[in-house]
Amino acid sequence: SKSGEGLLASSSPSLARCLPRSHSMSVDGAALGSSGRPAKGFAARDRVVFFIFLCRVVQTAMRMAMGTLVVYLCEEYTCTDTARGWILSAHAVGYSTTQILGGQVADRYGGKAIITYAVALSGAALVATPAAAASFGLLGVGVMQVVMGVAMGPLFPASIQLLARWLPANERALASTALDTGITAGSLIAVPLSGAVALRLGWRVALLGFGLAAVVFAGVWQRFASEDPAQCRYCSEEERKFLDSVVPRRVAAIAAGSGTTTASEGISGMLEGLMYRRLWAIYCAHFAFNFAMYFVTSWSASYYLDTFGLRPDEASLHLAMPHVVNITVNVLVSPALNRFLRSRGCGDLTCRRIFTGLGFAVPAGLFRLIPLCTDAYTTTAFFSLTFGFMALHPSGFKANYMDVTTTRGGLVSGIGNTIASIASSIGPPAVAYLRQTAESWQPSFSLVSFLCLAAGVVYCTTSSVTPIESAAGKDD
Repeated sequence: SKSGEGLLASSSPSLARCLPRSHSMSVDGAALGSSGRPAKGFAARDRVVFFIFLCRVVQTAMRMAMGTLVVYLCEEYTCTDTARGWILSAHAVGYSTTQILGGQVADRYGGKAIITYAVALSGAALVATPAAAASFGLLGVGVMQVVMGVAMGPLFPASIQLLARWLPANERALASTALDTGITAGSLIAVPLSGAVALRLGWRVALLGFGLAAVVFAGVWQRFASEDPAQCRYCSEEERKFLDSVVPRRVAAIAAGSGTTTASEGISGMLEGLMYRRLWAIYCAHFAFNFAMYFVTSWSASYYLDTFGLRPDEASLHLAMPHVVNITVNVLVSPALNRFLRSRGCGDLTCRRIFTGLGFAVPAGLFRLIPLCTDAYTTTAFFSLTFGFMALHPSGFKANYMDVTTTRGGLVSGIGNTIASIASSIGPPAVAYLRQTAESWQPSFSLVSFLCLAAGVVYCTTSSVTPIESAAGKDD
């Protein structure tokens, strides 16, 4: 059977409207009508996707808040550009240290508990940040950002691993889009809300609010999320049987608790996660994606202040619009484009490459043009177009994570997100250095443009949808 031949019926009410429930096609030999979906309401796997969507909202809100709050923080502590760059990269430094380990643990024991602890500890670190700042100043803020990153690191691989237990191959693209919609929604919440709260109540209150919200959500997740269909109290017997028939046997065995991993298998798995070109195609794309996205989210408030004299509270509309466009493309454009490509006979690999190719090629050109803009509104329009095309990637390389392996989803996504986090770590200091040496934003935008173009070429020429465990998958 062909993976990726259908669309997820629903992961939230808005996404549900993208696909009629009467739509029919085969999934690994089973008709969609026999997929266990109720005649009315949502299937259990839709609810799981929605809970992970909420997790991404909370995670991103915590992470993105500092991009705006650093302006107010540095007004109080008088930061240099270098200090500001290190504060913005501190989270990513910690984030990159625990993803591979978190993915390996998730592959063996499951992702639900890992997600619970990761969200709760991340929130606690944010809550503790004002106290750390009072005692140690900027150093305390940076250290707590690192701690928050360490706690948050396992979230992405644990989420991918958990979804692998729930989703048939044909439902992955839209599920991946739903998760990235959570990232955009979290940014939409964090960017304007953090600025508004900081202006009226101070940056400390803003951090406390985001941190406490995360701790509360961790309890909600633990109560209502489910590890796999066999353990889910709201999964129907029909849906459970369908998922048992389409989830790879090894994954199903691990989900049931029968999987074991020795030290030698762990080393072998790590090597497998590094030895295939198809995996490096995804890793390179993820690196460039993170560098570009976090360049904008981390530095846009400073860019509007330096270039147009707009403080974050004055530039709130400009800062929010790219995220509005991003979420619109995620919810409306990506599903429609996916349906169009499928109707034209495009297979999984062609669709993945078209989405990621467009998602890099157009932003590469726009990043070259943004420094030439002479007013804030044109700049915002170009940033918004950039974010709109970047929203195509969830149906491209991000969905590809679930295509290329049937047994090591946590490990592979952990390696990929670790490499991507390196981009988030080195990006802010690199931009600060370029600004200081060139006294201009142009070199920074040119660097991001080059990375996007290079990643697009690599992905479109070396990516694959064949699992590395299959006989054909051993060939590259």
